[in-house]
Amino acid sequence: MSFPHDGFTGIVHPEVRSYIGELAPGPDLLLDRLEAYADERGFPLIGRESGRWLELLTRMIGARRVFEFGSGFGYSAAFFARGVGPEGRVHAVERDTWERDAFEAHFSDAALKARITYHLGDAFQVFQALDGLFDVVLVDCNKVDYQRALDLAVPRLRPGGLLLADNVLWGGKTARPAQPDDASTLALQDFNRALFHDTRLWPAVLPAGDGLAVALKRPAP
Repeated sequence: MSFPHDGFTGIVHPEVRSYIGELAPGPDLLLDRLEAYADERGFPLIGRESGRWLELLTRMIGARRVFEFGSGFGYSAAFFARGVGPEGRVHAVERDTWERDAFEAHFSDAALKARITYHLGDAFQVFQALDGLFDVVLVDCNKVDYQRALDLAVPRLRPGGLLLADNVLWGGKTARPAQPDDASTLALQDFNRALFHDTRLWPAVLPAGDGLAVALKRPAP
């Protein structure tokens, strides 16, 4: 899922976000359908603003293999599937059967479905069971697990690959002192510091959506 109930979303001013959204030409039937379903459930999505960045960054590095720590019913996977092209593969993971069922229902007639392998289970176990390197890894799971995902993902990224993480600004909460009982904000603050101090990465934060961290894996010395 994109974030738990105690989070916020939307760093960009709503007027600016609407303007950016209106620049994109025409409707998108798949995204429209997924967003309508999310509205019905009150499910928070990464959003089109950040989603377009996922697709663009994937295309920019010629990525063909993507892994998601947290996929919901496939919204972010749709952007990655576009980015990797017909020969690419997106590994989406969720532990809840209803998310997998929703993915199957909403992607049933979508050509992009052929590019997505949807795993039902624990994302960390699935990641460790898969062989080889990845071009892109997205971290969008429970916030207290972000550091664990970072530790596992970086060694499995190819040089020039990308580590992406959603919600790193957390509605601005990460920029302020966190309450001792606010586990999600504390975890994100620790993750952000670790990301920017990791000498294997070139990191930055895009102020899109709820904050999208982008870190390029450095070549081996």
